[in-house]
Amino acid sequence: MLLIAVVAVVAAFKFFERIDNGYVGVRYSMNGGIKDEALTQGVKFVGIDKVIQYPIRLQTIQAEKVSVSTSDGKKTTIDIKYDYKVDPNKAAKMYKEFGNITSEDIESGWLKSKLQKVSREVYAKYSLLDVLSGDSSKVEAEVLTSFAKSVEAKGFEVEDVTLGVPDVDAETQKSIDAIIRAGQENEKAKLDAETAKTKADSEAYKKTKAAEAEAEANKKVADSVTDELIRYTEAQAREKHGWVTVNGANIVVTDKGN
Repeated sequence: MLLIAVVAVVAAFKFFERIDNGYVGVRYSMNGGIKDEALTQGVKFVGIDKVIQYPIRLQTIQAEKVSVSTSDGKKTTIDIKYDYKVDPNKAAKMYKEFGNITSEDIESGWLKSKLQKVSREVYAKYSLLDVLSGDSSKVEAEVLTSFAKSVEAKGFEVEDVTLGVPDVDAETQKSIDAIIRAGQENEKAKLDAETAKTKADSEAYKKTKAAEAEAEANKKVADSVTDELIRYTEAQAREKHGWVTVNGANIVVTDKGN
């Protein structure tokens, strides 16, 4: 009985395959070929067939020291990180293309080769200073687009690429530092100019508002001077100082006050 139990346990391990979470399995046999239907997550009965698993959830891969050359003849290396997964509908086709090798082998072999080829083509369009001083986002976008397109037919879906900073020699580093300083000085000059303009605008605004306030006050005074107010003011003056009569070149002051 013990022997039978042991055989049953061994058979269970041999005839069943556990498909990991985030993976699909491709089932194949020596005499029957590949089963087109991919095995999903869980424990599956496979008999004596073999199973190879491919990731259908995002995998983050780090490719270190990828060699490239820029348009100005600078040779450098970069670290590239990318995220990819396998289209589950193309898993069987992928096995037909690559055979009985793991996804890790594909990552370090075929995928890395494609990434390096694409990276060299893209970097060859830019100078090293362009890459380091302003066009890094363009380079990254181009590498992502080209890399994703070059591998999608095989069933790989690349969703993101992150490029590291290229290694540079001392001379190139000096040029980069000079560009950075120039940029900082330019930004400072712009800020100073904007500050001066803001201050000038503020002073002009204050003067304009003061002039408007004065004009408004004068208008209110002018509007308040009516004929009745003039006659009233004249009557008060006459009551206090008397009449002033102008007769030719002579001025006669007649006091009619009380």
